[in-house]
Amino acid sequence: YENSENNSAFGYGEGSGFNFGWTFTNTVAWKETFGKHAFDVIIGQEALNTGSGRFMNANGQNPFSTDIDFINISNLPVSTRQVNSGLYRGVNFSSYFGRVNYTYNDKYLFSGVVRRDGSSRFGSNNRYGVFPAFSAAWRLSSEGFLSGATWVDDLKIRGGWGQMGNSNNVDPNNQFSLFGGNIGASSYDITGSNSSALIGFRRTRIGNPNAQWETAETTNIGFDGTFFNGRLDVIFDWWKKDTKDLLFTVPIPLTAGSNAAPPSVNIGQMLNRGLDLLVSTRGNLSSDFTYELTATGSVLKNEIVSLAPGLNIITSVNPAYRGIRPIRNSVGQPLSTFFGYNTLGLFRNAEDVSSHATQDGAAPGRFKFEDVNGDGVITPDDRINLGNPIPDFTGGVNFTVGYKGFDLSAYLYTSIGNEVWNQSKWFTDFFQTFEGAAISERLKGAWTPENLDATIPVVEKTSNFSTSNVANSFYVEDGSYLRLQNVTLGYTLPATLLERWRLERLRVFASANNLFTLTGYEGLDPAVGGDADTAFGVDVGNYPVTRGYTFGLNLSF
Repeated sequence: YENSENNSAFGYGEGSGFNFGWTFTNTVAWKETFGKHAFDVIIGQEALNTGSGRFMNANGQNPFSTDIDFINISNLPVSTRQVNSGLYRGVNFSSYFGRVNYTYNDKYLFSGVVRRDGSSRFGSNNRYGVFPAFSAAWRLSSEGFLSGATWVDDLKIRGGWGQMGNSNNVDPNNQFSLFGGNIGASSYDITGSNSSALIGFRRTRIGNPNAQWETAETTNIGFDGTFFNGRLDVIFDWWKKDTKDLLFTVPIPLTAGSNAAPPSVNIGQMLNRGLDLLVSTRGNLSSDFTYELTATGSVLKNEIVSLAPGLNIITSVNPAYRGIRPIRNSVGQPLSTFFGYNTLGLFRNAEDVSSHATQDGAAPGRFKFEDVNGDGVITPDDRINLGNPIPDFTGGVNFTVGYKGFDLSAYLYTSIGNEVWNQSKWFTDFFQTFEGAAISERLKGAWTPENLDATIPVVEKTSNFSTSNVANSFYVEDGSYLRLQNVTLGYTLPATLLERWRLERLRVFASANNLFTLTGYEGLDPAVGGDADTAFGVDVGNYPVTRGYTFGLNLSF
């Protein structure tokens, strides 16, 4: 084992528990048409519990045997035996909702929805939130002024506005101020003897009974069109999602207790805006040759609009990777923006070092950081935004052709304009921080006095500000890519042949996923996810997307 030196003792444990959740839903629907007026109404109620229960477990070390047929908790050494238990209540939700759809002459359409949602995550002051939504559409193709446009099958303009509440990122205990203790964090030597220290209590959570629902307000305008006897579909949307009363944890003073969990509070505002377009065409090139082509494209702009008064940076979400903190979520920037020093390459020689701004640890072969403010010294004030993982454009093309019984389809997907923080370079490009990099092929291109144009720092033992200790643009790469997501080839046997075997349909097919990816990204896979909305786009050696093959047979009797 990699850490076998830490496994000198065998361990044994047992555990048990139960979980119970429930959902209670009731709806009443009414639908009726009066001449040109059509109504569709639904009202309902729903309540649920995400699951409550309790658990108990026990463990210990050094059993007399490793055969589980003879070992139990009772015959473990008393000195190593530990027993734990706990219970949880789950989260309760209670909702009431109603929806009305109205259509006049299949030409004017209106829909209205209102919800009243309650969650036990919030205190009694703000437990419930009311969230309305409205939408309307006008079918232009039913108007008289388009009756002569035979090339228009259906054309509809639509728009909508609505609100939706969110409570998922709030701890169920957020409303309460809690206390707890253990022998390490809150012990009291009442008698003056360390052997008789007693467990006391300390504050473990600072409650916020006034937290309320996070509200996402969405507005959209678009149109749907079908043209040329169904051979062309076009769908277009402009949308805006304005999230208000964002729920985040904010820093608390140390006087509140260093072990006390800070509460979630409603601060800030985040804005997302985008355009979505879908174009689909289909038809027959001959009686036996069919085709269908669908292309989609989206653009997105994300921005943190505001936080709490006097707060411009979300300091509660600042992940560290091997001591490097690459992300700063700040007002006016997209989520998960990369932040650090801009690298101007490597110091070529001693003269290059002496002519540059004063920089801690500067030496030939090490990083040369930009003096952004021009004060002649490289300081934290020279750090800048280095990009973000949100793409400027995403899109795809799905193409299907058919010839007699054969069908062939392919799907291409692209993401353009997103950056990736390639943290895996920490393991491959810096011998001084990870000596396992000695086997890295990339170190063959590291800086030497004979290789002054190298991009990988000098191989050495020293680790400091100018090598691998701070976040900088060396880790940031263009994450744009084009991927062939899927190719499928199939053949369906003729119906005349299947009748002999009393079959309705028989199709054989072969499919391949992720056949190739075109990208300039040097890591394993440019499609990097992340742990949270405010900390993603960091490649810590994510497992690459695998190539898969599927062979199948579909039968209908």
